[in-house]
Amino acid sequence: MKYAKIIVSISHSNIDHIFHYRIPFNLKDKISLGMRVIVPFGKGNRKIEGYVTGFSNEANIENIHIKDIIDICEEYSIISPKRIELAKWMQTKYYTTLSNCIQCIIPKKVNEKNFACLTLNVDNINIQKDIEKIMKKDTKQRKVLSLLLNGDEVPISHIKTLLEVDDAPIYALIKKGIVKRTYEQVYRGNFNTASVKTTKSPVLTEEQAKTCNKIFKEMDNPVKKPILIHGVTGSGKTEIYLQVIDKALSQGKSAIVLVPEISLTQQTVERFVSRFGDKVSVTHSRLNDGERYDQWKRARLGEVSVMIGPRSAIFTPFENLGVIIIDEEHESTYKSDQLSPKYDTIEVAEKLSSLYDCTIVLGSATPSITSYYKAENNEYILCTLNNRVNNLYPKIKIVDMRAELTHKNFSIFSRELMSAIESNIKKGEQAILFLNRRGHSTFVSCRECGYVMTCNNCNVNYTYHKGINKLSCHYCGATTDVPETCPNCGSKYIKYFGTGTEKIEQEVNKVFPTARVLRMDLDTTQRKNSHQRIIDEFRNGKADILIGTQMIAKGLDFKNVTLVGIIAADLSLNVGDYKSAETTYQLVSQVAGRAGRADKEGRVYIQTYSPEHYSIQFAAKNDYIGFYNQEILYRKSMVYPPFTNIFVVMFLGKNEGYLQQCLFDLLYIMRYYNRNNLFSHLGPTPAVISKINNNYRWQLMVKCEDEDKLRNYVLFCLDKLKKNINLNNININLNLNPNFI
Repeated sequence: MKYAKIIVSISHSNIDHIFHYRIPFNLKDKISLGMRVIVPFGKGNRKIEGYVTGFSNEANIENIHIKDIIDICEEYSIISPKRIELAKWMQTKYYTTLSNCIQCIIPKKVNEKNFACLTLNVDNINIQKDIEKIMKKDTKQRKVLSLLLNGDEVPISHIKTLLEVDDAPIYALIKKGIVKRTYEQVYRGNFNTASVKTTKSPVLTEEQAKTCNKIFKEMDNPVKKPILIHGVTGSGKTEIYLQVIDKALSQGKSAIVLVPEISLTQQTVERFVSRFGDKVSVTHSRLNDGERYDQWKRARLGEVSVMIGPRSAIFTPFENLGVIIIDEEHESTYKSDQLSPKYDTIEVAEKLSSLYDCTIVLGSATPSITSYYKAENNEYILCTLNNRVNNLYPKIKIVDMRAELTHKNFSIFSRELMSAIESNIKKGEQAILFLNRRGHSTFVSCRECGYVMTCNNCNVNYTYHKGINKLSCHYCGATTDVPETCPNCGSKYIKYFGTGTEKIEQEVNKVFPTARVLRMDLDTTQRKNSHQRIIDEFRNGKADILIGTQMIAKGLDFKNVTLVGIIAADLSLNVGDYKSAETTYQLVSQVAGRAGRADKEGRVYIQTYSPEHYSIQFAAKNDYIGFYNQEILYRKSMVYPPFTNIFVVMFLGKNEGYLQQCLFDLLYIMRYYNRNNLFSHLGPTPAVISKINNNYRWQLMVKCEDEDKLRNYVLFCLDKLKKNINLNNININLNLNPNFI
């Protein structure tokens, strides 16, 4: 082929198309589909990266204007043909550029880390004579040579340390041609598998065995459906995952295991390593770019067969993919709502299943309403685990905090919870206190005039953090000193309102001064490995109470935890989102599941000002089906997903008035082309957070049952708007079925 079809690594819609580049003679035998290349681009021929997406004998421009590819970045293809197909599918599905999708699928280009080794130079025909000469003398060269005579490659640093020699004898042997220097790649970020003991598969419960057999049958089915495992906390879902992976590996295939980032603990990884050893690799955001690149490369080379990680691990380059397991499938973090492309991990998994004929297994104690609805309607295969492996489920008590007020208890803790914590400490057992809000106080206000301290960059209240004595914005990260007087009226009467995990910690230390307390939230886990350090300390009994946000709600198994206190269960009920009841049920159920994980009975206290709400009532009964039946009726009556699709068009910019006007113009166009009334509109309105980082945010929501018609309608109307109005100073953010609206 004469030309390569290149997508350049610039994520802009105006250049989101194929560019033809001539393949120079020196690259004709080297270049292949999926390679990363360097090309000249633009009038100044700036050198940028691009990706080979195809070849052609014809170009789309005149030959005189065609430029040559400068070089290839690697000697191998960075993205396979099937992954290119995946990227093109994502481009259409998630309304973004192909370059964005490719860069999402592949890792950042980094330099590989190598170490220098010495080995015998077998290409030297006189090597035997040279060796004999040196071995007759008692020199440092002889010491070095003796270490290499078995033919191994030995790191130079190891030679110098072991033999206590410097560079002189090494360089002398290299100069004589007796040894040569080689370079071996060092893989960064690899999990240490050597320290993990090997374990065998336990005897499965009847429910586990039945579920495994159902999944095995589907793995051999030529037409595959996703499998949803609905299993209560502690029912042994992880063991089923291990059995499924074992079957995939026995067929010569690979497995991707997705877990929420906050559940990706050493304990989780060790479960898989203990069964599959060095076949397992791990990737996550706490690794640096080099570490992530090395684990990606190990997977591409087939050096590992099981990759564990958060949603980004879905792009692990296994070409013999056998199974994708998505644990805690209900988690909102599986939907990328912030960065483009705004992909849904389960949807990407379903596309990979069609490309690789692999099996998808979804697991949760609290499945998303959408997933369970699909199982009810035969789009998914449903497997149910109703019983804990140890047959113990915690006793759950709902505490009405309104009644506490009538008894003059104005504390964060109810009387029952305080008594339970005190009893737990005396028995030497551990407790978890959950509040899904970090910081000390959620807002700071003037008691004289009512002024609330608000971030200058964002339309949100500052949160007070007592540890650093600062006001902090949880959206843009800005911090400021606490004012001594009100900026509005000059009053000295400044008061801190609301509660966060930092304040819970302060109150626990005051009420239970002898208790050993740990706190786990974003503020205490910013350093590398700090997340794991807190978990290890608590597991090893170095604290009586662990206080935390949703970081402690999932995936953690502490055998000595017999008490869980949910401080404010209705926090997530009051966010004004159609998913608020679902989120509340899931959080309460997941946190409650941390109690009584071993042979000790657990107790859970749910503190709430809305004890009658069905999400809390059903969570206390551990009745997912009851909750689902009521929630699905609400969704149907209000025409919310899964009975429709919601497309959010958000405009962001510095000029709020212009944003509003442009969105109202878009609404006018949409109404004009909505002749069959297939679509309903809501807005334009300010977004829930109407300003972040000095950018105003306005949005328009469009609903339609048919996803394809909805997508085409919105994009068509946007195109009409762009032809009539200058949108250069407006960022357009498109999101189908976002986590929050």
